[in-house]
Amino acid sequence: MTNIERFPFSAVVGQDDAKLALLLAAIEPRIGGVLLRGQKGSAKTTLARGLAALLPHDSAFVELPLGATEDRVIGTLDIAAAVTGGDVRFHPGLLARAHGGVLYVDEVNLLAERRRGTGGFYLTSA
Repeated sequence: MTNIERFPFSAVVGQDDAKLALLLAAIEPRIGGVLLRGQKGSAKTTLARGLAALLPHDSAFVELPLGATEDRVIGTLDIAAAVTGGDVRFHPGLLARAHGGVLYVDEVNLLAERRRGTGGFYLTSA
């Protein structure tokens, strides 16, 4: 996370269910994550960034770009190293960078539409 001044998590007025869900997910990682849904301007991004500021300093806040490819998200093998030297090296993706922190996906509905039917990864909401 950068040193940019962020609006504090606790200063968001309302959104009590969203704040509770985020705090519970931070306390108990086995919950598996939180999908925040709401109208534009309902503080979804502010809450996600505010939560990241509350996590330990080694926790990451990683944004998943809409155009991210599978190898960028999950990682890839270094094919050149494997072919030339027989060395198998894995380059972790965004999921590994976000492990223990926050993986932020803005406009998750657009990401799902973009990946639908491609055989690639996609995110959906229930």
